Amino acid sequence: MVEEVKHWLLRPSTRVVVDLTVGTGGHALELLKAAPPESVLVGLDLDEDALSVAAGRLAEFKDRVILRKANFRDLEDVLEDALPSGFGGPGLADAILVDCGISRKEIVESRRGFSFDRDGDLDMRFDTSGGRTAKSMMRHMTVEEMTDLFRQYGEAPHARKLAKAMVLRRDEGRLESTLDLAAAVKSVVRARPAKSMARVFLAIRAAVNEEMENLTRALSAVPRVLRSGGRVSVISYHSVEDRVVKTLFRMHSGKCTCPPESLVCSCGKTQDLRVLTPKPLVPAWEETASNPSARSAKMRVAEKM
Repeated sequence: MVEEVKHWLLRPSTRVVVDLTVGTGGHALELLKAAPPESVLVGLDLDEDALSVAAGRLAEFKDRVILRKANFRDLEDVLEDALPSGFGGPGLADAILVDCGISRKEIVESRRGFSFDRDGDLDMRFDTSGGRTAKSMMRHMTVEEMTDLFRQYGEAPHARKLAKAMVLRRDEGRLESTLDLAAAVKSVVRARPAKSMARVFLAIRAAVNEEMENLTRALSAVPRVLRSGGRVSVISYHSVEDRVVKTLFRMHSGKCTCPPESLVCSCGKTQDLRVLTPKPLVPAWEETASNPSARSAKMRVAEKM
């Protein structure tokens, strides 16, 4: 959704663009080409390999590019430290992009453990320099904990059966690799198991990297970081992510988030953002035809009041 991102985020007054999930620099490259020549782009990512690729890809823009290995939950601190003098003031950014998708580079590298059709370690960390792996996380999980995980993050219809199968195989020493994990899913869902495997891998990856918690924290900081009139665009790829984005945009747009049965508002919401996309934008059919992985993308955009 490159064209949509440029259309909604960039304006003649744009000076600071922030790509919170810069990856290998695909969106960043197009944003820099289209942004005013005096603008700078700050790119964050946890994947050192991806940052290295991005650095080479964006080298032509020289000091207009600032890359940092950082978790986007630390947006405020990183941005204050990264921006050169002359780019400060009330609010720091004019445009913020969050692309929640995982890069193809990460998927095809079997050692990372993100793909259910490639043999690799049960790792699934974005930052391989530290933290728990998928294998270590699952080593001590109970059936109930796995069930909750698959329901909450994967929305898997056979969550409990999947959890039981995995705990059984784990205790028998048969849950050591990505193909072992895929086999556990196939033992439960025999007819067209690919969707179930995708849901399970997604749920485990989200938990390992604390994706929903980090997304919530990052988006909560956006109103404090954006300048008045600045915009944020978030591209999500599954309903759990999109629900987080929709809820936080609604909360910061001043709309009450109390349950419908509440007689008195207790959420105390104030209007920091104006939602520009009441319904999420989706890719054109031409894009999904050439890039099937984009078919589930949804983009929401909001503007700082």
